[in-house]
Amino acid sequence: MIEADARTVKLQGKFAGALMFAAADVYASPQALANLFPSLKDDARIVAFGAKLSDRRSGKVLNPLLRSLWKLSFSSTPAVNYEPWAPLKDSMDELHFQEYFLGCMFLAWGSRSARHEEDGSGFSGITRSNAFGKHRLL
Repeated sequence: MIEADARTVKLQGKFAGALMFAAADVYASPQALANLFPSLKDDARIVAFGAKLSDRRSGKVLNPLLRSLWKLSFSSTPAVNYEPWAPLKDSMDELHFQEYFLGCMFLAWGSRSARHEEDGSGFSGITRSNAFGKHRLL
């Protein structure tokens, strides 16, 4: 575990993966991802879990509460939104996600290869999983 500002930390070596648990300052920050991802090995696994605004009818009632709670976080924490994993799309080959708790929580996972950095071949799509199966979004 490394405890430092993800936007500026200098990492030594290469890492097999990144686990971002309730770390919106990292997974929702293009600056943090740009600083950390060059330190990942080829085919590194990436997982992010956190809160999001819900677009489900039953979960929308919780959105004002989430927005209020977010005001208690650090000033560097990006605002809660409907797709907090969006900055990950530009840094990964493929991204999967699943929503939980009425659509107010998410788990996103995928991998990235060194090829992604070298030739910019990049993103191949998002897959959303739910109780009814997988749906390709992009």
